[in-house]
Amino acid sequence: MKIEQFDDGFAVCENSTTVEAIDIVKTLLGDDFKFPLILTDPPYGNILDVNWDRTKDTTQQFVDWMVSWINLWRGLLCKRGSFYIWAGVGRPGFRPMYTFVPQVEKAKEFELANHITWSKRRAYGTKNNYLFTREELLWFVNGDAKHPRTFNVPYLDTKRGYAGYNIKYPALSEFYRRTNVWTDINELFRGKVHIAQKPLRVNEIPIEVHTDPGEYVLDLFAGSGSTALAARKLGRKFVVFENDEVAFDLMVKHLSAKQEKKEEK
Repeated sequence: MKIEQFDDGFAVCENSTTVEAIDIVKTLLGDDFKFPLILTDPPYGNILDVNWDRTKDTTQQFVDWMVSWINLWRGLLCKRGSFYIWAGVGRPGFRPMYTFVPQVEKAKEFELANHITWSKRRAYGTKNNYLFTREELLWFVNGDAKHPRTFNVPYLDTKRGYAGYNIKYPALSEFYRRTNVWTDINELFRGKVHIAQKPLRVNEIPIEVHTDPGEYVLDLFAGSGSTALAARKLGRKFVVFENDEVAFDLMVKHLSAKQEKKEEK
């Protein structure tokens, strides 16, 4: 186990799916601490050709593993706090996302508030199918999904151009409100430090929506540290876990360099 402390958070090299990980957070932040937001990008299972994404589990075994750590961390999530999980549609014979959602809701503790699709620019596919450009983001609420703890309404940078549907129903903003299909964020084409690295913006949105400045965000599968960097950029704090030591050391190096640049300003 390694723990790196920054001015605005902690990076931990440890398996985040164990009770020991919970104990680490309690040691760092206190026994009664609760996160308003957990935002994470776990292995999808047999999508990427890297060891951490390879599995011999059946769909149900993989789902059971995911449900186990989600329920484990629910105890450190605020009442009506938000839990965001990146997911993939999978491959024939192995599609855990479609089993996972109803199984999480079965215990009636989490409710799926929305299924967000990130529509990317780069397309993949074959001549006998539609081109594939999507990635999925599942938003669960710890309790009543209709009343999340915090929801700062997200808007796009694009102006509406009109005042609203009619005088009786005026628009609340001159900008369009964000939908559950994100088409305005490009994926990273170069400069990645992790094979599954996502642009900061896809992490910034949930952080802006579900936390206020100074609050903590938790990431259980930190990878390149994008969640931590997004939290830092927005004036929030972070606790991030990464099990792979090589990835962890690169993440710490990246976070340290970014912190130094911030201090220089």
